[in-house]
Amino acid sequence: MSGRTFYIGELARAVGVKPQTVRYYEREGLLGRAARTRSGYRLYDEEALLRLRFIRAAQALGLSLAEIRELVVLSREGRSPCARVRTLLREKLRALDQKIAELRAFRRELAARLAQLDAMPDQADSSPYVCSLIMTLARRHRPDHGKEG
Repeated sequence: MSGRTFYIGELARAVGVKPQTVRYYEREGLLGRAARTRSGYRLYDEEALLRLRFIRAAQALGLSLAEIRELVVLSREGRSPCARVRTLLREKLRALDQKIAELRAFRRELAARLAQLDAMPDQADSSPYVCSLIMTLARRHRPDHGKEG
């Protein structure tokens, strides 16, 4: 590496984050402590730039900062975090598949309710319900089959 250094604003711009995000990552131990100029300005090296890019890439894959911190710790301990990355990404994929299934089921339900709503006339409603059509649909689809509880 060329040994280039970056002030916090330069580093943040290079990665597409705000300077306060860089400070936060440093406080949280995701980035090493920055060197300081005599006047107290933070100076970061290219390793910090690469680490920030790693953090952003990991976040784009759905990893939380806690999960990223876990990977950073494994790396600092000299252990390969790659097996953990695979496990985490498999868990993310399973959760995403579950969420997609839930969203598809919700979409079917919403489409069915909208079809029912389309068959009903618009109603003027000055009650706290705002639009009684919503409450009508809710009563039709309650698990207790519309009984007031």
